[in-house]
Amino acid sequence: MDFFARIEQSGLAQWVSTSIEGYPMMITLHSVGLAVVVGLAVAIDLRLLGRFRTIPFSSLRTFFTIAWLGFLVNFLSGAALFTSQATTYVTDGTFLLKMAFVLAGAATVGYLQPAIARLGDSHGADSVVPRGVKIAAVISLAVWAGAIITGRLIAYL
Repeated sequence: MDFFARIEQSGLAQWVSTSIEGYPMMITLHSVGLAVVVGLAVAIDLRLLGRFRTIPFSSLRTFFTIAWLGFLVNFLSGAALFTSQATTYVTDGTFLLKMAFVLAGAATVGYLQPAIARLGDSHGADSVVPRGVKIAAVISLAVWAGAIITGRLIAYL
């Protein structure tokens, strides 16, 4: 715990927790990053599950680049937010569950990215999405919903 207590005493942690702009800036960046990551993940997942059939899978490749940038914004802003209450978060079951959901979400994106590349330019009713990819898309929807819900609950539990 001493390590996490030192993190809370860092300049970054003090800026986030005590300055007028620190926390609002980091939570805003975190919200924008979340919207980008989850919004694009939902669009990709729904396409894999049969919605938006006119969109070729090759068009989704750009979504991944943008989603990973959103994930980076979330990682950096989340790390800054974490520093302000590290000793609390490291023992908070809701926070730890949120982090598990985030890691699972990142893993599903990492799995789906090459799967979509393999699907190529196919689209429409004739495109066949492998069952495992569809299952990963459903898991993705569930874990990102879990990440959002547990993230919001951190403030209340």
